Amino acid sequence: MSDDARLITQWNRLTRVHRRIEARMERHLHRQLGLGVSEFYALRTLNEGVAAGTGLLYLSDLANGTGLSQSATSRLVTRLQERGLITTHTASDDRRSIEIELTAVAHDVLRLGSPLLSQAVEEVVRQLHVEETDKDLLRYLRGGGSDGADTHVRQAPNVR
Repeated sequence: MSDDARLITQWNRLTRVHRRIEARMERHLHRQLGLGVSEFYALRTLNEGVAAGTGLLYLSDLANGTGLSQSATSRLVTRLQERGLITTHTASDDRRSIEIELTAVAHDVLRLGSPLLSQAVEEVVRQLHVEETDKDLLRYLRGGGSDGADTHVRQAPNVR
């Protein structure tokens, strides 16, 4: 098998694993918290921005952090507002921008949701081990990647 074919095969395998993990996350989050993965990712993105000392985040920051389009992000923000997870207001320094802030309820959701994500990843990784999926991929997902990357799957820290 050529290097190109091997790369494509590995990429396809990684894509399938990613889809399985996301589907499992979606089930856990929906069942326990009534949220979808994109909503939870948005809350985490907002929390990480605040934790980094930037204070409030702008709608464009949220779109960039979640990988969603501006219109999809706007719809997402509306859903999060309706559920009482965020508040928004016009930025004081730029009246065209909207600042987004997490509510206390959102912090509770993050605290409860992070272990659910870890549980979903662990469940899929256990299944992969039974199915004898590529050992390097399995090692990477468990946090022992041989490529030296700092991106490891592990439980996210609890949110304040």
